[in-house]
Amino acid sequence: MSGKKVTIMKTNNRILAITACLVLALFGLTSCKSDTVSEPAPLGPSSIGVVLDLTASPSVIIAGLLPRQRADITATLAKFDGIPIPDRTVIFEVVNSSGKRVNVGFLDDELSMQTVTTDSNGVAKARYFGPLRSELRINTDVFIRATVVWDGVQHVQDSIQIYIIRDPN
Repeated sequence: MSGKKVTIMKTNNRILAITACLVLALFGLTSCKSDTVSEPAPLGPSSIGVVLDLTASPSVIIAGLLPRQRADITATLAKFDGIPIPDRTVIFEVVNSSGKRVNVGFLDDELSMQTVTTDSNGVAKARYFGPLRSELRINTDVFIRATVVWDGVQHVQDSIQIYIIRDPN
């Protein structure tokens, strides 16, 4: 009778091992799937899948005597997967922290607002010219806001802060 128990135990262990392997294999097959990112349908969702990235170089300027210091502003517009979006109008504005347009320095052509079209790489550039020392009493900052109007009321927007240090001399 003891020989029969050993055979039954070996058979039970073998069935248990095979069952465990099948369960692990089944778990592995269902958990190793990856979802691919696909472009949204033209009829939805209500949000748009684009990225507007804004940079300023430099982001700190000195308000001194002539000439005015300059910061180069670059806006890069791309689809969510990195493909550049050309021929879109970017509106650049000089604003304060509340988002209201201010007259602290100016963009090209001495404007507080400027429009530039993105090139084939999805890039639009503007230049910010900071104030002179005589135009400031204290250190301050401004924001350059870039807006791309999309279909209907949708838009994409980003802003970047520029610190302005008043030269005490």
